[in-house]
Amino acid sequence: MKVAPEFDYSTLLASSIHEVKNSLNMLLNSIDQVVTEYDEETCPAYKKFSQIQYESKRVNDDLVELLAIYRIRNNQYSANIDEYSLSDFLHENIGQHEAMILNRKIDYKIDCSDELHWFFDRDLLTGVISNVINNLYKYTKDKLTISAVKEEKYLVIKIMDNGPGYPDDMLISNDDNQKSISFDQASTGLGLYFSRLVAELHKNKSRHGFIKTTNEGIDGGGCFSIYLP
Repeated sequence: MKVAPEFDYSTLLASSIHEVKNSLNMLLNSIDQVVTEYDEETCPAYKKFSQIQYESKRVNDDLVELLAIYRIRNNQYSANIDEYSLSDFLHENIGQHEAMILNRKIDYKIDCSDELHWFFDRDLLTGVISNVINNLYKYTKDKLTISAVKEEKYLVIKIMDNGPGYPDDMLISNDDNQKSISFDQASTGLGLYFSRLVAELHKNKSRHGFIKTTNEGIDGGGCFSIYLP
């Protein structure tokens, strides 16, 4: 009997995720065009398109995170560190979500000095911020603040909202970064795990990055922080 060759299912899964992500990006581009060019008055299905846009972005974020986690864990990804303006970077990231933010009538603010520059992997950090904002979009009441500041020898980016805050099993201090993250709330758990991996890829001598989650956000809402050395 002819025996089938050994199959690398993890590689197949990673390849499949990549293909699905590409197809989803094409769909997202079409939806973004509709949401950008029309409004509730000119398009009766505008709210439905906005909801589809939001859910599609969440799925896309999850696929990006899964693919990045696979590559990081299989030593197929090295952090591409370069120097960037934090003000430009944060404005660019908020701009990618502005249509959804305005649709939900969320009041947002960016707090960052124009003089602040830092070294980090732009693509990975974009993925972290995108995930946090997409989750915040669902839970915040109507406020969002994203800030960046130098704190001792770390760059600290904080994303805060005025929603109900993180549940107890999603609260993470610096000492908790080596502990397992709960996946009871699948999307949030995956996002936090991905964020922690991204933080840890940023190293400077004996220091490495880490994340924190607290309920010290706006009016007791959630606050996600990533520290990069």
